[in-house]
Amino acid sequence: MSRIAVVGAGPAGCVVTHRLVSAGCTVVLFEQGVGLESAHSARSSMHFSDALKENELLDSSSYVVDAGANALPYLRGRGVGGTSAINAMVQTWGCPDDYNQWERIYGCTGWGWSAVREEFQNLHMGSSRALHFGGFSHDVVNAAQRMGAGEVQHGAACADGAGSVALSQVDGKRLDAFSAFVLPLMRNANTAELLEVRTQSKVEAVLMEGAVAKGISLADGTEEHFDAVVMCAGAIWTPLLLLRSGLFGPAIGRNLQDHPSVSIIVQLAQNVEEIVPEVTSLVIASSAMGESNIHLLPVNAASNGSGMQFAQLAAAVTKVSSRGLVKEVNQKAEISLCSLSTNDDAEAMRAALILASDVLASVKENGSVLECYVDNEGTRLHELIAHDEASMMKFVQRQLGAYSHASGTCAMGDTESDRAAVNAAGAVFNTRQLWVADASVFPDIPRAATQLPTMMVASRIARGIAQQLA
Repeated sequence: MSRIAVVGAGPAGCVVTHRLVSAGCTVVLFEQGVGLESAHSARSSMHFSDALKENELLDSSSYVVDAGANALPYLRGRGVGGTSAINAMVQTWGCPDDYNQWERIYGCTGWGWSAVREEFQNLHMGSSRALHFGGFSHDVVNAAQRMGAGEVQHGAACADGAGSVALSQVDGKRLDAFSAFVLPLMRNANTAELLEVRTQSKVEAVLMEGAVAKGISLADGTEEHFDAVVMCAGAIWTPLLLLRSGLFGPAIGRNLQDHPSVSIIVQLAQNVEEIVPEVTSLVIASSAMGESNIHLLPVNAASNGSGMQFAQLAAAVTKVSSRGLVKEVNQKAEISLCSLSTNDDAEAMRAALILASDVLASVKENGSVLECYVDNEGTRLHELIAHDEASMMKFVQRQLGAYSHASGTCAMGDTESDRAAVNAAGAVFNTRQLWVADASVFPDIPRAATQLPTMMVASRIARGIAQQLA
């Protein structure tokens, strides 16, 4: 049976490893970050902002450089479990037509909703609801429902609404991808002998012999040979490692997409003395630019000290047409998101902010919120909304953030082009024994938090690899 290198132990790499080992392949899983003991220090936390203080769990090698804004770090998880070890645990699938378009528009045969739905159902990533909303989340959901929102749906269906969101938890504790998919293999005598996990092992490039992937080279100068290589380093570093390896397909590193967002800082009327997850609910809405293309994500206050206390409301656009790129500069990933570079995306963001303003105005009526700001200088949300469209968008571009849902930089397609770097099986065009199986391959970003879609893609591609190599 084949010996395979899997590069990256984030959600994609963990699922790929599980599928390949379960099929009888021998796998070496490479991760540049820390292992279990250090990573678990963050996983016991109820608040993902606490985890972000653990520098060893963050990838600090990427930054965003967009017009009108200073270079800012692009936060991703590092260590086993990747971003699933530190994120807000939100588990959404996206809308059926997201995947039907992969097949219909981008030529990704076999990736329509009927096929991917079954894969989603097979992931079993906790998907429990928080026992308590938290005060701010409760107020936002109630306000949205008073404005006519129904019950939110974000699993096997996609519909506008407001309500609790599924979280990757079991018994109130985080379930990260490494614990869900790799640890069981390590603890099973029948599969443990097929698996090796190497942490703090930085892969520098794929070893290519002509068009054939023969192994990987490591930062310490060593080289190792394998029968196949599967790239799961994420949408930022997977394309950069391929470029380092001498692969220069026209779509590698391009077509980058993310969900643009604006963080609204909400000053609460009093300190909240409660212990709940920071994210427990979600509002999904439509705009004139598309169906279910807006997210309002309430973030509960994370601390209960003295003085003023703040929550947040993230207003995000989830159906986007803007595309950027990533390139390597001095061993760092330089990211140009190019968010809101199309009129449709800009209009949708304007609609998201107006909706957020309306919802928060309703929340204010119960006295729990004092004021809402859109920057650290004290600009109030209602002041921003009062501006004309051009002035509003100019301001938003300077304050724009991202959901950290990078995708599309090695997109799938039927033939190699400036829009497609891999085929529908995840195989890199014009190569052999080399696959990509992470969010890089999304031809278009779904209307979802991307952890579950990434794991779904990884699972389907890994099944195909196992069949081919068996």
